Amino acid sequence: MLATPPALEVALGILLVNGAVVLWLLLLGRGVLPDGVPLQWWSGSTLTADNSQHLADFYSALHAISGAALYFAARAICPEWPLRRRFIMVIACSGVWEVVENTPAVIALFNDPGSLNVYRGDSIVNALSDTAFVAFGFLAAHSLPRWLIIATGALAEFTVALIIHDGFVLGTARVVLR
Repeated sequence: MLATPPALEVALGILLVNGAVVLWLLLLGRGVLPDGVPLQWWSGSTLTADNSQHLADFYSALHAISGAALYFAARAICPEWPLRRRFIMVIACSGVWEVVENTPAVIALFNDPGSLNVYRGDSIVNALSDTAFVAFGFLAAHSLPRWLIIATGALAEFTVALIIHDGFVLGTARVVLR
């Protein structure tokens, strides 16, 4: 049996995971692009119906933090695996999250009682972009000193919490204390 070249293994892994995510989101009725507005590189508002529909938003920072955290988890859990396999595993974890995040039950969970209920789930472009930010976080965690990753992650969490009143800590507290 022929060995798969590492680059091909990574490319096939990414294609398989993202293809499954796209198929799932299409089955859920998600649009490829935002509804009714042009695709933007950056969307800073969480109060509009096109929240989580564009290429990047405040939640992109949280996805990068997740990618870094998953890098450290994958390295601890599977230290004997080559980097490329841990990368594919992290991309798969991101894909699973995108599937779960876009189910009606989780969308309802993210919308606070009494809020504007503007979160409708991700567009397909946004979901793929979220996974790209996870990949960025993974690669940054592999390349940069751990202290810098932790400090940057804490700063990003604090900034997101301050600006949009959300993040890992606030979001988890909101769900748990409901």
